[in-house]
Amino acid sequence: MKKLTTIAVASMMCITASADDYTLYIVANTTTNYTLSKVQKLTFENGNVVVNLKDGTKQSTAISTVSRMYFDLAAAYAAQDVNQDGVVDTQDVLAIYEFMQNKTSDSVIGNEDVNSDGDVDTQDVLNVYEDIQNN
Repeated sequence: MKKLTTIAVASMMCITASADDYTLYIVANTTTNYTLSKVQKLTFENGNVVVNLKDGTKQSTAISTVSRMYFDLAAAYAAQDVNQDGVVDTQDVLAIYEFMQNKTSDSVIGNEDVNSDGDVDTQDVLNVYEDIQNN
Protein backbone atom coordinates (compact mmCIF):
# COMPACT_ATOMS: atom_id res chain seq x y z
CA MET A 1 0.00 0.00 0.00
CA LYS A 2 2.91 2.37 0.68
CA LYS A 3 4.14 1.80 -2.87
CA LEU A 4 0.73 2.73 -4.32
CA THR A 5 0.54 5.82 -2.10
CA THR A 6 4.03 6.91 -3.13
CA ILE A 7 3.18 6.48 -6.81
CA ALA A 8 -0.02 8.51 -6.45
CA VAL A 9 1.70 11.34 -4.57
CA ALA A 10 4.63 11.45 -7.02
CA SER A 11 2.24 11.51 -9.96
CA MET A 12 0.28 14.40 -8.50
CA MET A 13 3.46 16.39 -7.86
CA CYS A 14 4.48 16.02 -11.51
CA ILE A 15 1.28 17.54 -12.88
CA THR A 16 2.09 20.94 -14.35
CA ALA A 17 -0.85 21.46 -16.73
CA SER A 18 -4.32 22.38 -15.56
CA ALA A 19 -6.40 19.66 -13.94
CA ASP A 20 -8.91 19.86 -16.80
CA ASP A 21 -6.27 18.37 -19.08
CA TYR A 22 -5.68 15.21 -17.02
CA THR A 23 -7.63 12.11 -16.16
CA LEU A 24 -7.06 9.71 -13.26
CA TYR A 25 -7.31 6.09 -14.40
CA ILE A 26 -7.81 3.23 -11.96
CA VAL A 27 -7.46 -0.14 -13.67
CA ALA A 28 -9.02 -2.98 -11.67
CA ASN A 29 -11.71 -5.39 -12.91
CA THR A 30 -12.72 -2.57 -15.24
CA THR A 31 -11.04 0.74 -15.97
CA THR A 32 -12.56 3.69 -14.16
CA ASN A 33 -11.54 7.21 -15.06
CA TYR A 34 -12.10 10.59 -13.45
CA THR A 35 -11.44 14.03 -14.89
CA LEU A 36 -8.98 15.44 -12.39
CA SER A 37 -10.80 18.77 -12.12
CA LYS A 38 -13.81 16.86 -10.67
CA VAL A 39 -11.74 15.06 -8.02
CA GLN A 40 -11.71 16.66 -4.59
CA LYS A 41 -9.54 14.13 -2.79
CA LEU A 42 -7.86 10.76 -3.36
CA THR A 43 -7.31 8.64 -0.24
CA PHE A 44 -6.44 5.10 0.76
CA GLU A 45 -8.79 3.80 3.46
CA ASN A 46 -9.31 0.31 4.87
CA GLY A 47 -7.70 -1.41 1.90
CA ASN A 48 -9.51 0.72 -0.68
CA VAL A 49 -8.60 3.51 -3.09
CA VAL A 50 -11.28 6.13 -2.40
CA VAL A 51 -11.96 8.92 -4.89
CA ASN A 52 -13.98 11.76 -3.35
CA LEU A 53 -15.60 13.83 -6.09
CA LYS A 54 -16.50 17.51 -5.85
CA ASP A 55 -20.19 16.66 -6.32
CA GLY A 56 -20.13 14.93 -2.91
CA THR A 57 -20.06 11.35 -4.15
CA LYS A 58 -17.26 8.91 -3.55
CA GLN A 59 -16.13 5.84 -5.44
CA SER A 60 -14.20 3.04 -3.79
CA THR A 61 -12.06 0.30 -5.34
CA ALA A 62 -10.35 -2.49 -3.39
CA ILE A 63 -6.58 -2.02 -3.59
CA SER A 64 -6.18 -5.79 -4.04
CA THR A 65 -7.99 -5.54 -7.40
CA VAL A 66 -6.03 -2.54 -8.70
CA SER A 67 -3.49 -3.55 -11.33
CA ARG A 68 -2.60 -0.02 -12.38
CA MET A 69 -3.37 3.56 -11.42
CA TYR A 70 -2.09 6.53 -13.39
CA PHE A 71 -2.70 10.07 -14.59
CA ASP A 72 -2.76 10.79 -18.31
CA LEU A 73 -3.92 13.43 -20.74
CA ALA A 74 -7.68 13.21 -21.04
CA ALA A 75 -7.65 12.89 -24.82
CA ALA A 76 -5.05 10.10 -24.93
CA TYR A 77 -7.51 7.52 -26.32
CA ALA A 78 -10.52 7.70 -28.61
CA ALA A 79 -13.80 7.22 -26.75
CA GLN A 80 -14.42 4.05 -28.77
CA ASP A 81 -11.12 2.49 -27.59
CA VAL A 82 -12.79 0.97 -24.53
CA ASN A 83 -9.88 -1.25 -23.48
CA GLN A 84 -7.37 1.53 -24.25
CA ASP A 85 -5.01 -0.62 -26.28
CA GLY A 86 -4.65 2.04 -28.98
CA VAL A 87 -6.86 0.22 -31.50
CA VAL A 88 -10.63 0.36 -31.97
CA ASP A 89 -11.63 -3.21 -32.79
CA THR A 90 -13.91 -6.08 -31.80
CA GLN A 91 -12.11 -6.35 -28.44
CA ASP A 92 -13.71 -3.02 -27.51
CA VAL A 93 -17.14 -4.36 -28.43
CA LEU A 94 -16.48 -7.45 -26.31
CA ALA A 95 -15.44 -5.27 -23.36
CA ILE A 96 -18.79 -3.44 -23.52
CA TYR A 97 -20.69 -6.72 -23.87
CA GLU A 98 -18.87 -8.24 -20.86
CA PHE A 99 -19.64 -5.16 -18.77
CA MET A 100 -23.32 -5.37 -19.72
CA GLN A 101 -23.43 -9.09 -18.82
CA ASN A 102 -21.69 -8.66 -15.45
CA LYS A 103 -23.22 -5.30 -14.44
CA THR A 104 -24.56 -5.07 -10.90
CA SER A 105 -26.21 -2.21 -9.04
CA ASP A 106 -22.83 -1.12 -7.64
CA SER A 107 -20.89 -1.40 -10.92
CA VAL A 108 -18.88 1.71 -11.75
CA ILE A 109 -19.23 2.79 -15.36
CA GLY A 110 -15.90 3.52 -16.96
CA ASN A 111 -14.80 3.53 -20.57
CA GLU A 112 -17.71 1.29 -21.56
CA ASP A 113 -20.04 4.32 -21.74
CA VAL A 114 -18.72 5.37 -25.16
CA ASN A 115 -21.42 7.96 -25.85
CA SER A 116 -21.29 9.37 -22.28
CA ASP A 117 -25.04 9.14 -21.71
CA GLY A 118 -24.62 7.54 -18.27
CA ASP A 119 -25.72 4.10 -19.43
CA VAL A 120 -23.85 1.17 -20.96
CA ASP A 121 -26.09 -0.28 -23.65
CA THR A 122 -26.32 -1.26 -27.31
CA GLN A 123 -25.84 2.37 -28.36
CA ASP A 124 -22.28 2.16 -27.06
CA VAL A 125 -21.73 -1.04 -29.06
CA LEU A 126 -23.12 0.66 -32.18
CA ASN A 127 -20.78 3.65 -31.73
CA VAL A 128 -17.75 1.33 -31.64
CA TYR A 129 -19.05 -0.70 -34.57
CA GLU A 130 -19.55 2.46 -36.67
CA ASP A 131 -16.01 3.58 -35.87
CA ILE A 132 -14.66 0.19 -36.97
CA GLN A 133 -16.63 0.40 -40.22
CA ASN A 134 -15.52 3.95 -40.95
CA ASN A 135 -11.80 3.35 -40.39
